[in-house]
Amino acid sequence: MSATTARPDPFKPAARVAGQRQDVWSIVNEAAAASPVQPIVNMGQGFFGYNPPKFALDAAKEALDRVDCNQYSPTKGRPRLKKAIADAYSPSFGRALNPDTEVTITTGANEGMLSAFMGFIEPGDEVIIFEPFFDQ
Repeated sequence: MSATTARPDPFKPAARVAGQRQDVWSIVNEAAAASPVQPIVNMGQGFFGYNPPKFALDAAKEALDRVDCNQYSPTKGRPRLKKAIADAYSPSFGRALNPDTEVTITTGANEGMLSAFMGFIEPGDEVIIFEPFFDQ
């Protein structure tokens, strides 16, 4: 606690990480730099070592010119996308899936995993995650 308030310091790290000197990415970067095999190709998300092909650049430029492509989608997903997913997976379940109540669209793997965990896991439940796993 600071001398001027009775509240704990809001920036104090949790006890489980307070003793750690480096984050995992600093350790990984040091190991990569020390590797006898160079250059290291980063296959991680968002680290391309090449330019996209012309058709991809052209499509991106075209999309930037369209107003309907430059806004957030509906939070619960586009209805047409949800219906297409429900239609595609209904045969696998042997019944019609309701796109409004049984299909969830997320803005990536992190949100998808968080939604699944928050929706189905109770405190004290065991969760098993296989390696390799999403590194976020």
